[in-house]
Amino acid sequence: MKKDRIHIYEMESYKHASEEQRNSMRICKIRYFDLEGLPSKEVKEILEAFIWERGKTLALSSLATELTTYNNIRKFLIEKNITVLQNADPEKTVRILKGWMLEKGLALSSMKYRAAYDITARETPALERKLRQILKFAEVKDEREEQEKDIWELEKFEFPIRRNPIKNVKTLNFTDILQPDIREEVKRTIFLHLKYSALGTIHSEMTAVKRFSRFLNVRKPELESLQELSREDIEDYLIYLQTETTERKNYRSDLYGLKRVIEDVGNIYERRHLLQLFLNNDFPSTPRYQFKFYSDATIKRLNSHIFNMDEQIARALIVHQLLGTRISDTLTLRMDCLREKEGRYFVRIDQVKSITYEKAVSNEVGRLILKAMEYTKERYGETEYVFVKKDDPTKPYQYGMIQAQVMRMIRQKDIRDDNGELLKFGTHIFRHCYGKKLTELHIEDWMIARLLGHKTLQSVHHYRRIGNKVMADETRKTREKMDLILMDIIKGWDGYEL
Repeated sequence: MKKDRIHIYEMESYKHASEEQRNSMRICKIRYFDLEGLPSKEVKEILEAFIWERGKTLALSSLATELTTYNNIRKFLIEKNITVLQNADPEKTVRILKGWMLEKGLALSSMKYRAAYDITARETPALERKLRQILKFAEVKDEREEQEKDIWELEKFEFPIRRNPIKNVKTLNFTDILQPDIREEVKRTIFLHLKYSALGTIHSEMTAVKRFSRFLNVRKPELESLQELSREDIEDYLIYLQTETTERKNYRSDLYGLKRVIEDVGNIYERRHLLQLFLNNDFPSTPRYQFKFYSDATIKRLNSHIFNMDEQIARALIVHQLLGTRISDTLTLRMDCLREKEGRYFVRIDQVKSITYEKAVSNEVGRLILKAMEYTKERYGETEYVFVKKDDPTKPYQYGMIQAQVMRMIRQKDIRDDNGELLKFGTHIFRHCYGKKLTELHIEDWMIARLLGHKTLQSVHHYRRIGNKVMADETRKTREKMDLILMDIIKGWDGYEL
């Protein structure tokens, strides 16, 4: 075996793969990554380390693509005599790569159709993505405290972060805040917020600040610090949002995020005037929320295809419908979420966004959850969640995966709504359907709120609005019977007080 070759069969991903995975490989195991002829010792050492690192986690099914891309990168490095990768200027190196690609007749970009969303989008070529990956790997490790960097790796913070487990967010990126002083002010503020705010809230604040930064960069380049802001600057920004931007229909939540950041910058740097920049009437009124739902016929058509999906994904989607929970709460059901008491199943809902509560479910739902638990335990052993990622069972199913698979199925099977329009799928609509059904059964508002896991009655009127069945005298007996059933269920909930 030559020293300048790393064979596929030497890589950890191959050694630890099952026989079935090896047999399904799209590449011969004796193929190798060639290190011969690289233009410098440094480049060779970096690429060798990069390949071995990739070999630890790369799926066998991806090796063919990886090898082809690597071979082209190797040719580029040799022909353009790139002798330095460590801490190289990434944009300059990528520009050299693009020039080489033009010489070789390789496309600088391509348009890719994304069936799940029925859109065609520009795609960065694999060669550019791979070179950026190598350059990132070659960077000298930054030994500064994480909060001092411009890109934070969330796993490196020692305190717990309130994140949504079904969304795979690993970093916070401050590089798009264009003014260096503002970037540092925001980093200090976000670091404090990260300790007590949900990660989703942090992202909203970051989006708001980045938009404001772009505005300042174009309209007020002399402003280099949030501490210099005046009421006039805020009014100019409000006018800009109202008259020139088209990114959103309503900037209410965006402005509240910006306000939180600016006011906390004022608290940190003792600039009290920053706490007075926003007035109550600066914020647009809350947009009227249009609750959408599916008809029973549409649900039936959709479910007939869901039943033919991967069995565990199908279980997750059916359980989701039957529980009426948010998708984040369904996908984060724990292995200890189910208990049996007096012949009845109770499921504990650990809401990501709100309270933890418990509610009774039918025997059928209980058995379905048990079946999902058995499936996971049989394949992955002891896990925290019922529905887990195949490549990382420590994490639950990711929302993006569920969404993409269902959207792809809708387009492939041409599933349409009652108006003949291609179905626009959103998992939260199942929750709307669940709430609507409760209103059609004429259940009291407080009980609907409890069944949906709401702290208050505030949202119940939305479900009332979309319920289209009118109460009649002949339904009274049915309603009273349902009330008795649900009251009996309520009595079994831990911590409930009438």
